[in-house]
Amino acid sequence: MRKLAGILIIGAAILGYQANLSAAQKKESIKAAKAEVKETGAKKAKSVKETAKQKAEKAKGSAEKKETKAEKIAKQKTEKTTKAAVTKKKEAKAITEKAAKGAEAKKEKAKTTTEKAAKGAEAKKEKVKAEPATKEPNLPLEKKSAEEKPAATVGDEVVGKTEEGKQVYEGSRGGHYYLNEKGDRVYVNEFVGAKIVGKTPGGKTIFEGPRGGHFYYNDKGDKVYVKKQ
Repeated sequence: MRKLAGILIIGAAILGYQANLSAAQKKESIKAAKAEVKETGAKKAKSVKETAKQKAEKAKGSAEKKETKAEKIAKQKTEKTTKAAVTKKKEAKAITEKAAKGAEAKKEKAKTTTEKAAKGAEAKKEKVKAEPATKEPNLPLEKKSAEEKPAATVGDEVVGKTEEGKQVYEGSRGGHYYLNEKGDRVYVNEFVGAKIVGKTPGGKTIFEGPRGGHFYYNDKGDKVYVKKQ
């Protein structure tokens, strides 16, 4: 009986030990599982943190890259604008210089023209002084040359007379003249016996030339031909 009781006690002790051992193992297993879960979570968190860090660095790099590109574009635009401004400035300077040269050239041309006109006027003045006093200015048509003798040209026809009775000749070019006391030609427009065919609306006398043409003398003494009336 005692032996049986001892066996039972030993069995109970063994069962208790096994139970305690099983509980301890279970506890250790739970503890290990928790540690594993904690470690896995830490690793996962670390991985997430690393990923986030990488994304942040990537985003920062992308932002810096974008900023660099924007700066590059802005710099190019600034350089382009500056270059265009310099080009316009050069063009404006060239136009100004060209205008200045043109103005200077016009000024020189005007000066030359004025000097030429002054010289021409002086030459005319000297010529008038040198001409005989009997010669009338602005007489039309026939020009007396230096080689021409102060007499009626052979073949010139007498076509009328002056009011003083001097014979009026018709030159080869249609001009009318008489010879003064010195034998010089004096050209006239109107004379006694001139073939007058009418008047212009302005009152000018219309003559008929040796070839049948009709003309009148303008204020400068030049012939102006008109249609036959």
